Amino acid sequence: MKRSLIIIALLLGCVSMQAQKTSFWHKINGLFTKRAVVDTTYIYQSAPSFSLGVFGTLQQAGFNTDVNFRVKDDNNESFSGVTSYWLSENLCKKVGVEAGFGNINIGYGFEVGTKSATKKNSLAFNLLRKTWGVRVNYYKITNPFTSGLTMGIEGEEYYQHDEFVSKELACLRSFTVDGYYVFNNKRFAYPATYKKSSLVQRHTAGSWMLMAHYKQGDLYNSPEASLDSYNLLDCFATMQVSVGGGYSANIVLWHKDPVGSRDEKLRNLTFNLTAMPELTVFNYLKTTSYIYNENGVHAGENVSKVLCYPMPNFIGSAAVSLTLGRIYCSTQFTYNMFYFRSRDAFDTSQMNIPEFVQDLNYQGTFQDWTLKGLLVYRF
Repeated sequence: MKRSLIIIALLLGCVSMQAQKTSFWHKINGLFTKRAVVDTTYIYQSAPSFSLGVFGTLQQAGFNTDVNFRVKDDNNESFSGVTSYWLSENLCKKVGVEAGFGNINIGYGFEVGTKSATKKNSLAFNLLRKTWGVRVNYYKITNPFTSGLTMGIEGEEYYQHDEFVSKELACLRSFTVDGYYVFNNKRFAYPATYKKSSLVQRHTAGSWMLMAHYKQGDLYNSPEASLDSYNLLDCFATMQVSVGGGYSANIVLWHKDPVGSRDEKLRNLTFNLTAMPELTVFNYLKTTSYIYNENGVHAGENVSKVLCYPMPNFIGSAAVSLTLGRIYCSTQFTYNMFYFRSRDAFDTSQMNIPEFVQDLNYQGTFQDWTLKGLLVYRF
């Protein structure tokens, strides 16, 4: 009797484990192959399959800012001045490969040709779905730092303009996360032109979109690099949270439905245009001014931390995709501009600013653009 009960218990355990195993693999399979709920009049959805592709990208990122001020001379007359700062990379050229199955893709790229910066690290993660998506981007650029000083107005007696390129290196870092939500997601396939997916836009359609965005960026200029430059401020950091919305449209220039289960004779040419203005509702700025002793040795630093006014920012993109049966081609261009500004928001008592410098304010931008070409074959 005991032996029979043990055998029955083992059998029930095996059946339960098999059911759980089947359920687990069913969920995993669904992650790769789950079909989206769409209006088939507007969107064609191909069967999931393995894919292999190659891509090339051109990229460029940078930071620039102007610190404006006024100076009073011995005659109590004032005139304007500005110190400018910028650090950017040369054109970055990458090639890479990607592979995937169904809705999941993974890729790897590396820089070719002349290096775009003395040092550069970058990382990107994109999850683009029909209804929502998330994009994460990080880059770190180490290059010489350029600053300039302009006093007065060109043509006047006291006009002065100089530039300096540091021998020491400065570092620019940027980390961004943004997410979107598509309202008309049953008739409009946002990912269709931006990545290899199972969605093909059959007829022209568009949708309003919501966007949320987080950005953290900073420029670190070492005390050694800033000592010989014209800086009033030496290091900058910004943290921004933005919300906004815009419109995206897929314009179908050519479409022919497939024949057969392997998408024979599928023909599609689609152009996408997306504009996403944003309002930065949280705008935190931190500036650092180095202190040097009479021997020119770094002796400390003064820091100002302020919350500044809401500012407009912009994300824009354009893409075109060509589908010929099992072959998918895409060309994409994206542009990001993150603008920050502070006027009369400095606590100058915390900073190493001469008394004759007044009305200090600054404005600047982090910006980057990417042009990508993608060629994929679906097996």
